[in-house]
Amino acid sequence: MRAAFVHGIRFRLLLSALVLLAIPALAVQFISRMEAFLRGAQEQDLAVTARAVASALSDRPALFPPAGGEPGDPEDEERRRIVGLFAAADPVAAASLGTAYMPSEEIERFLDIMGRRASRAWVVDTRSRVRGLSGSLREPPPARGEAPRATFAAWLKPVVSLVVSSPEVPAGDESKPVRSQVDRALIGVASTHWRGTRDRDVAILSAAQPIFVGDDIVGAVVVEETTASILLLRQSALENLIAVTLAVCLAAFAILLFFASRLATRIRRLHAEAEAAIDAQGRIRGGITPTGARDEIGDLERTIAGVLGRLRDYNAYLEQMASRLSHELRTPVAVVRSSLDNLRSQAPQGEARVYLDRAGEGVERLSRLISRLSEGTRLEKMLESAEREPFDLAAVVRGCVEGYRGAYPGRAFECVVPPSSVPMAGVPDAFAQLLDKLVENALDFAPAGKPVRVVLASDGRRARLSVSNEGPPIPPAMLPRLFDAMVSGRDEGPGRGGHLGLGLTVVRLVAEYHGGTARAMNLPEGRGALFEVEVPLA
Repeated sequence: MRAAFVHGIRFRLLLSALVLLAIPALAVQFISRMEAFLRGAQEQDLAVTARAVASALSDRPALFPPAGGEPGDPEDEERRRIVGLFAAADPVAAASLGTAYMPSEEIERFLDIMGRRASRAWVVDTRSRVRGLSGSLREPPPARGEAPRATFAAWLKPVVSLVVSSPEVPAGDESKPVRSQVDRALIGVASTHWRGTRDRDVAILSAAQPIFVGDDIVGAVVVEETTASILLLRQSALENLIAVTLAVCLAAFAILLFFASRLATRIRRLHAEAEAAIDAQGRIRGGITPTGARDEIGDLERTIAGVLGRLRDYNAYLEQMASRLSHELRTPVAVVRSSLDNLRSQAPQGEARVYLDRAGEGVERLSRLISRLSEGTRLEKMLESAEREPFDLAAVVRGCVEGYRGAYPGRAFECVVPPSSVPMAGVPDAFAQLLDKLVENALDFAPAGKPVRVVLASDGRRARLSVSNEGPPIPPAMLPRLFDAMVSGRDEGPGRGGHLGLGLTVVRLVAEYHGGTARAMNLPEGRGALFEVEVPLA
């Protein structure tokens, strides 16, 4: 059972579906892990950059003079002068005043040299004044050739958000670093921090590092960078994933189409072989050659082949049964007939004579049944061994009708035959037997005094032979089955027995042997019946 399932069609389709589903699922899982790895690597890299900038600045203590040591320093009471007074604020809420920007050209020049693409660096002194600012978090505009890609990215963005989700980060301000992170750096605590932006997909990573001069902290370095490059890589990977998935889907579609076509071809071949194996009368004329396939269709082929083989043997048994029965019954019937003849020779009188006559009629009826029982089998064997010969069908029909006039002197016959010959190739004796059966059938149903009409017509390619008679019409339900064996429309009353429904079967066999067809129909207005045989000419 397990082996049959493994080789079955359902298993193959299920395996194909699982492969199609597994490829994008594994790819998405890989992209998510790749994004997490890149975020971790970016965090480590930015921390190293901040530490390097802080270390480089610590080697330049002159950039961070003590209070009052720099000209123009507001803490230098001797050199400062008040230009104007703008406002006053609550000293308790000093943190709400924001950050003072007092740039140092040397520090900013140093930051420009150390700067990275799409990053921003801050240098803050111990009084939280910004002494240096360099860089930008904005990515440069795409090149000309990347415009279609940007359009595709915009289209892909909602798909990406459904498939891969970025880690949640707290919201923040894009314009300045996080104050708490700067405060921790000024007390000697290095840290990294993630915060969000207005664009939910892009996050900002900041790394803060204290600047030491000796054992004293003189400031802090904050280096910021966005995840735009990671998102670009993720997007590129997803684009490649979609492209690969489409290619795989197309390949899978082609494979499934080939698989379905192959299945359809095998089913059509099985259907054609099954149709050809059984003829219209249900006889087995051929067989099915099973393939070595181990799937459901292969099992079906082998099953049908086995069924057809058993049916062929059974049909052969039934076909031989009639001949065997007729052969076995002839001897006892002959014994009974000879016994009855001996009794008649003794000239019995009265009631004994009546019984002997009835027994004789029964024996004769039984003899006719035995003869007709094997008639179809004998005809088939005769046709199988007969050789086709050219003959004039018109002459055969004329000769048979003349014979009927002599054999049935009390019945009328109408014969319409072309004056010219109707040449064809076949077995003339079989055609004569065909006409005998049609005329015999018509005489059984035609009322006394009504003629039996025999018509032969030809168009040069096909000949049409019809036999019609007035009388009761054929029941419509019986019309399709009249030419089958053991089907008869006769009244089986006393004196009408001895018919097994094989006469019209003989007509069909002879017509099919000559490449033709036989059919029955009722005459208009229910006036009688017509039987027609159409065969190709030589």
